[in-house]
Amino acid sequence: MKTLKILSVSSLFALCFVLTSQAVFAQADAGAKIRGDAWNGGRVQTYQRHAQDRSQMLYQYAQPQSPVSKEEAKELVGGIKKDLTEADKALAKLKTDHAKEPDIVKQIALIEKHHAKALEVCGMAEEHCLKAHGDHVAIADCCTDMWHEIDHAQVETQKLLKMLKIEKL
Repeated sequence: MKTLKILSVSSLFALCFVLTSQAVFAQADAGAKIRGDAWNGGRVQTYQRHAQDRSQMLYQYAQPQSPVSKEEAKELVGGIKKDLTEADKALAKLKTDHAKEPDIVKQIALIEKHHAKALEVCGMAEEHCLKAHGDHVAIADCCTDMWHEIDHAQVETQKLLKMLKIEKL
């Protein structure tokens, strides 16, 4: 009889522990949903992919066998800039929401650094595209540099999303 009481008390304790831990995890998850961490983290990744894809398209256009027109180059460079700017806006929102978490702020700064380098190279590509006879080799080199910077940013974004406990679909 005494063993039965001990088992029932321990079962009751275990049940309370499980319910309490579930409530704690639900609250942490609810805060992330309210702040929009998953949404903003996903936006960062989406815009990075768009910028990287556009830099690859510009690279392909800039190959000597199929030169890029000024209009197409301006459109692609503008799209890359827009995508990186939108990714930075989403990062800014995440930085604001997690301002008291130094590891997350540090990780966001790394991503922003890669975005800034990609935007700098994007400006150089734009200058080459606007020349009367655009330097296809220089444009291709810029595209390669942009692609690699955005690739590094994506790796750092994956780390950020893991820190935020945001899983990919």
